[in-house]
This record gives sequence, C-alpha cells and structure tokens, in this order.
Amino acid sequence: MSSSNTESKSKLLVEAIANGTVIDHIAPGQAINIIRMFKFLGKDNQLTVGFNLRSGELGKKDIIKISNVVFSPAQTEQIAVLAPNATINQIEDYKVVDKYKLKLPNETVGVFKCPNSNCITNDEKAAHARFKITKENNEILLKCRYCERVFSREVVLEYNGLGN
Repeated sequence: MSSSNTESKSKLLVEAIANGTVIDHIAPGQAINIIRMFKFLGKDNQLTVGFNLRSGELGKKDIIKISNVVFSPAQTEQIAVLAPNATINQIEDYKVVDKYKLKLPNETVGVFKCPNSNCITNDEKAAHARFKITKENNEILLKCRYCERVFSREVVLEYNGLGN
C-alpha cells in the first residue's frame, strides 16, 4: 500500500462549507462551550465539530465549522476568552477570504455573570457584569468592575456553566 493511500485512509474527510466560519486551534474541550455560548444547536446552520483532533501546534485541538455565520468583533472577543489561541477563518465560496488569530479583549461587558454571590450585578435590576481582563504568568484573570474581586478564567467559565 502506498503512503498516500495510507495517509488518505487515516484522515477523516469533512464536508467543506460554502460560506461561513471555521474556528480552528480551539483548546480541547472548549468547542462545546463555544457552541453553548452562541446557542448554535438551536439554529439551522450546518455545524461540524471535531473534538480532540491531532494538532502539530497544540498536540490536540477542537474545531468548529459553521455555515452562514460571520462573527462580529465583539463575538470574537467572547470566543477569545474561551479559546485564546484559536484562529478564525472566514469562508466565502469555499475559499478562505480572511484568517486571523483571536486577541484577548481588555474588557467584557454583559457576557459572563460574576461568581461573587454578593456582587451587585447578581441582582436582577443591576447593571451587567463588567470584567477587566488581564494575563499574568500565562493565566487569564477577570476582575469584576463592581465588586473588584479577581477570578481565574476557569472559575468564571465554571460559574457560567461553560467549564470543562
């Protein structure tokens, strides 16, 4: 058997999308959280998800392909909190027309609830939680603007039902 024949058998072929977005290089386990955050399963878009795929860069990765969706800058910032090393590929007519790495935002507003049960933002009539985002020693930290408590990214995601 030739090496190209073996190679083709070892790769799973996934249907290409005509128009939409591919989110690649997602940390393993985070694709499901992105799907939950944007409620993709409740929409009619074609959705292909790969979990724990081989990656030369990360060792393992997740990937999402979603048809007929282009993310706004605010949405890509939300994705960056979940998957800071991800890459966005915008697809038009089966071709990549834009490709960029995500950038962690400086702040997020109204995306996550504050894990501090005494925070004013947890009152239904209060303002949306607002977090300042920093990175220290490779750890992503979120500081609530209102209660000024600092939480690890993992604590905020877990509290918001987006943990692994």
